Amino acid sequence: MRRVVTIVFFLTWLSAGAVANGGGGSSEVKMIHAEAKTFYHETFISWSTEFEIATGEFMVEASENGKDWIIRGRQRSHGAANRQADYEFVDKREDRFTRYRIRLLDNRGKNTVLAEFTPDNYSVTVKIEEQYIEKERKLLLEYSIDKDQELLVRIYNRIGEQVFTKILPTKTAGEYIYQLDIGHLKSDNYLLVVTQVMLDKAVAEKAFQIKK
Repeated sequence: MRRVVTIVFFLTWLSAGAVANGGGGSSEVKMIHAEAKTFYHETFISWSTEFEIATGEFMVEASENGKDWIIRGRQRSHGAANRQADYEFVDKREDRFTRYRIRLLDNRGKNTVLAEFTPDNYSVTVKIEEQYIEKERKLLLEYSIDKDQELLVRIYNRIGEQVFTKILPTKTAGEYIYQLDIGHLKSDNYLLVVTQVMLDKAVAEKAFQIKK
């Protein structure tokens, strides 16, 4: 009986070791995704693991030079050995940080850097002016983006009804000008709102009035 128990224990141990080392990378955690996106005043860090054999604590760290690292936040591991786990952390934007990384300190005291990456800047700058172009009244939108993305333009009347909608096509990083003809609008007070589609966040607003 003792021999049978010993064999079963050995096979169980061997099987666990094979799973822990079969995923590549860390023997405790297999990372499948890690990134940072900067929007205005915040940087959103997200990462995912395919499995986690040993529980522990994730450290979110940032660096100015890729050598010296500062802990910006901590999250407990979900410890899921048989399913994907997703994590998110929001950091205050600091342009001095050029790199982020995810580090795991497991319950056995092992320290492992799982991923290191550069944050992508998705901030949008929008300037809105009223101008007459070829005797037609227009709103001139000047905007700049650092990453490919879409902007949504809406106009609301004084009682909050949406009277105009336009999605500006996805553009690559750069500066752009969009002319919006407002001469066809009826006499009323209006509010133009420019929204960043990716974050569903208003990035610029302008109130204007039409008199006829």
